[in-house]
Amino acid sequence: MKYKTIPKGNPADREEKPKYYAAPVYTGEINLKRISAELAALSSLSSGDVNNVLTNFVEALPKYLKDGYKLRLGDFGIFKVSFSSEGQADPKKVLPAHIKNRKVLYTAGKDIKNSMNDMHFEIDN
Repeated sequence: MKYKTIPKGNPADREEKPKYYAAPVYTGEINLKRISAELAALSSLSSGDVNNVLTNFVEALPKYLKDGYKLRLGDFGIFKVSFSSEGQADPKKVLPAHIKNRKVLYTAGKDIKNSMNDMHFEIDN
């Protein structure tokens, strides 16, 4: 994977010189149509069948997350909801209105995590 160097200043100390960090340079995006075609080539299903399953799966994810489930997808990993709330001195005063910063978290499965260990990096000129 290619990377570039980018400067980042210290927001707590604007006088400090910025430091440089590695940032990914993405090759592009791959959409469901291409993934469907590639997966169809590996199975007895048509590209349309695979696309239909993937599309239905993506549409179903929010329902399960909103219902409070963690979605364990085998070796792919886990999706779950996270949020924060304003702190209250009395637990009875922690109300839904205090919940903010809703996020969906993804934790890669072991095989995907391990595949990152032998990733090759090169600078993007």
